[in-house]
Amino acid sequence: MKLVNKDKLKYWGYSLVHPFDGFFEIRFRNHGSLLIATLLLVAYAVLNCIKFQYTGFPMNLNNIDEMDALSLFISVVSVVVLFTVSNWTVTTLFNGKGKMKDIFIVLCYSLTVLIIGDAIVTFASNFVTLEEVMILTSVQMVCYAYFVFLVIAGLTTIHEYGFGGSILSIVMSIVAAAIILFIGILVFTMMERMISFFSSVFEELMRRL
Repeated sequence: MKLVNKDKLKYWGYSLVHPFDGFFEIRFRNHGSLLIATLLLVAYAVLNCIKFQYTGFPMNLNNIDEMDALSLFISVVSVVVLFTVSNWTVTTLFNGKGKMKDIFIVLCYSLTVLIIGDAIVTFASNFVTLEEVMILTSVQMVCYAYFVFLVIAGLTTIHEYGFGGSILSIVMSIVAAAIILFIGILVFTMMERMISFFSSVFEELMRRL
């Protein structure tokens, strides 16, 4: 039994060239694949780890000695998951039609452009001179711009919003993601302090006993 049929693979590529029609088919005719979306997210997270270390010297400002591959991988995945949750939360309140699955697929399918662009730039950056860095930087900018376009087109389609409504929902989703992140950090900090407090109390009791 095939994990992914040819039809779903076809609409993955089709959505990158014809985003409005492609994401319509994915949303309303079930041509999207969570497996493809997840594999793309994992590929992008892994590529970010590779890019951090192996981007050529003219374009690499990272301190390789400070690289933490696991943290970098988790941070990339967390950003996508966090935006998925926050966008679903916001659009649910404002009559968005897309499901959480649809939002996740739109984001991950759109990452294809960044995967291709970053892979090309990471490889080519090892063979360019300082004068040619501008060309690769331009390639990156074009890829990021097209990624943003795909996300806006996809969210506009699956939520059945107008352009203005989609932009507003994205801005509000970013705000919601920041609030969720703040609350998460606050809860984590409070739990850490509580554990530290009870550990200190327990150690003191053990000493007295």
